[in-house]
Amino acid sequence: MSRRIRTSAVESAAPRTVHVPRQRGKQAPQVIVVVSEQPTLTARATAASGRWVWKHRRTWAPTGLAVLLLAISGIVHWFAPWAALIAAPAGLAPLGVWGWRAKTTSTPSRSVSAWRTAVAVLALAALAWFCLALWFSPAHTSLMGLWTLTALAAQVMWLIGRRTTSTVKTASATEETH
Repeated sequence: MSRRIRTSAVESAAPRTVHVPRQRGKQAPQVIVVVSEQPTLTARATAASGRWVWKHRRTWAPTGLAVLLLAISGIVHWFAPWAALIAAPAGLAPLGVWGWRAKTTSTPSRSVSAWRTAVAVLALAALAWFCLALWFSPAHTSLMGLWTLTALAAQVMWLIGRRTTSTVKTASATEETH
């Protein structure tokens, strides 16, 4: 019976540690075997969600930025709601940039002009929301609705713009090879 190996397991939420006792007559160090446990269903779902988010991080960039802007506006409103008075003039910057670009550069097509106008309007809506959220609170009902619409519009424009530019790049690359 002395040659038989007996193991004892230490119960924990972390990986299991199995201690193998020393053999009699030998001066070898004690052997410790670490065996990982199967992850829980919650851990597996969290890991799968994290991998999916990481894989599609560029696709969902506008939504991530919208959530970040929501959190930042909540924190700034909590500590300094008067910051809205400082940020308000910056809300007109997209109109100034759009007007300056329209005046100084010629647009190659109507679709480019439409995209620039849409981006300027979306940026104006986002900055106006940010200023209003700093003053009134981002949790205000009407501001949450405006945030949702702006985030959704930005995400849709992002997806359409990515699909359009990837199609144009692919078409131009195939034309160059022929």
